Amino acid sequence: MNLQELVDELSLALGRSVVIGDREFRSLAASPQGDDVDDIRTNSLLRRALAPEPRTYLENEGVLQATKPVIVSFAPFGTHARLVVPIRDDDTLLAMMSIIVGGLPALTEAQHAAIDASVMIARHLLAENPHAATSLRAAVMGRLISADEAERRAAFAEALRKNWIERGGNTIVRAVAIDPGIGPIQRVAFGRHLGSLSAPAIGFLGDRDGTLFFVGRAADNDVADRVIPAEASKLAVAIHSIGSARHSRDHDDLSAAADQAALAADLAGAIKPGVTRADISELGAWTMLAAIQADRSQLETFSPAAHALTAGGGDPLQRETVETYLDVGGRARDACERLHIHRTTLYYRLDNMPPPVKAALDDGISRSSLHLALKLVRYWEATGRF
Repeated sequence: MNLQELVDELSLALGRSVVIGDREFRSLAASPQGDDVDDIRTNSLLRRALAPEPRTYLENEGVLQATKPVIVSFAPFGTHARLVVPIRDDDTLLAMMSIIVGGLPALTEAQHAAIDASVMIARHLLAENPHAATSLRAAVMGRLISADEAERRAAFAEALRKNWIERGGNTIVRAVAIDPGIGPIQRVAFGRHLGSLSAPAIGFLGDRDGTLFFVGRAADNDVADRVIPAEASKLAVAIHSIGSARHSRDHDDLSAAADQAALAADLAGAIKPGVTRADISELGAWTMLAAIQADRSQLETFSPAAHALTAGGGDPLQRETVETYLDVGGRARDACERLHIHRTTLYYRLDNMPPPVKAALDDGISRSSLHLALKLVRYWEATGRF
């Protein structure tokens, strides 16, 4: 996401015009003009900067020194009042967000949350020195999953010193995969909301490709597992799945735990219908299967029997029968209960399987390979990799 995409989305969320300008009042990004347009906005867009008179007026109103949003009346110019929101990195003013509020309905709580989230995103996009050390909790947390290894490690060391996290398994990273229909501003607003809750402590790490990352302590696990879906429901944020992973004492950042948590969320959403949460430790062989490139020729090498059951769509009844039979460890009674068939029917189906399948069922390692390969196909199908 860039600044222009950010103001466009925020403008839609607020139903009014949004402009981000630099410290010289030059426009960096502006939403399309709506019905709230006035002469100042029109002229500033045409010139790419404010005219001298309104610029001096804003300077005299102290917007360059503001540390929190301020409403500026433009009555002397006969135009709409603005909400001017400073975008700061610590004490440095990076830019200002200007939102027309005069003559329009008051902003709602949800709209204010969207503005706060947009400021956070804009700060990340505009920061002149993202590697600068900082003691601000939110900034440190946001750098724990940075793409830059040095930045991640510096943030990790800072968080350890501040006792915000612990080294080792008592620190848990959560990946919350959000429905694709939820935009980045609403995602970040939801993340910031969870991060502001006092019980349990859920540290918001950031948004990466539609997945929100959080860090917390193992002691808060059960409460966090209840709070996150409950708050999502209250705020109408659709969660696809949640994955988690523990930090390893051998690692000097949270990158590996974040990657494992994201994989756990991906697997939980793909292979466990109706189950929206999984820890990476619960997924066993699925993590191995997820690492295999989707290639049907590989499947035939792994298990000719699985290939025979799935090639060209295969026979769904045969595939279901074999997979269920293997899922219950070859116990005929349990397989019949799951398939809702008589034992005679089960044996008839097994006796009429393709030769490679019958051969695999009679051999230990081939039987195990067949079982894993069928799960591999199920994973590929669930994630659209075929």
